This record gives sequence, C-alpha cells and structure tokens, in this order.
Amino acid sequence: MMELLLPYRRRILWTLLGLIVGILWITIGFGYTLLIVACMLVGYLIGKWQDGALNVQKWVQFFTR
Repeated sequence: MMELLLPYRRRILWTLLGLIVGILWITIGFGYTLLIVACMLVGYLIGKWQDGALNVQKWVQFFTR
C-alpha cells in the first residue's frame, strides 16, 4: 500500500499542511495562524542549523546582494 502512495508523498504532505493551516485560520484567526507558522519556520531553521545542514553564509550572501 505504501508503495502506491510513495510517488504522491509531497502532494499528500502539502495537502495536509494546507488543511491544518486552514483549520487554524478559521478557528483562531489569521494573525495567530501567521504567528504559529512563523514560529514553526524559525524552529525548522534552528533545527536545520544545529544538524549542520543549513549554510548560514549562503543565506547572508543571498539577502545582502
């Protein structure tokens, strides 16, 4: 069964993420949902940086062009 869903994993993931954000937006409002998404993004970036997979210099160069 998983082999059949494997090619569609990103579509399924993004659809579920969209559903979660939509439900949050409806229940708690746009501002709070945006704050939650921003906190999740910061947490993801910190985790990626601690794993050694985030090249900070590349990001700084990108934003200072």
